Amino acid sequence: MEQIIFTKEQLLEELGIVENTLRAMIEHNGFPHPRKMRAKLFWLVSEVMEWLSACPKAWGGAQDAHE
Repeated sequence: MEQIIFTKEQLLEELGIVENTLRAMIEHNGFPHPRKMRAKLFWLVSEVMEWLSACPKAWGGAQDAHE
């Protein structure tokens, strides 16, 4: 079964960014907001991939890693 969510740690690793960059992307670049289950934050892989596909020049490397 294909992964359907990213934890914050997984997302940061997949994108090769740090937490401050992630926050800035959410606040200024329309990156998907995290969802919350109890005290844990997570992102839907489908929403992240949709966002990445809308800006392939900036994030082509990260997108290619999933194909």
